[in-house]
Amino acid sequence: MSAATETQREAFYTLPVAGYLQPKEKLVLSAFNQPETTLTRQQLAGMLGWGINVVCGRVNSLLAKKALAVRGTRVDPATHKRQELVGLPVMAQGALF
Repeated sequence: MSAATETQREAFYTLPVAGYLQPKEKLVLSAFNQPETTLTRQQLAGMLGWGINVVCGRVNSLLAKKALAVRGTRVDPATHKRQELVGLPVMAQGALF
């Protein structure tokens, strides 16, 4: 058995901790100031002043953590292509009672 390489050790120590949000993930979540707010990744990039690749990575990690949810689509007026809308997860109806 060989010793772990330096990059393997670094990867191990950067594994996500349950419930932990990275600073940029927190900034993405701060854009959703109302439960009904839905935005595209492109809109988030414009609001935050980040490149689309940075936003996509953070949104994908927040979707995996279930901190964000896909909440429909819209047609982009410039490209006429569908874009995914993301927003805060909606509580299940049964949880209201």
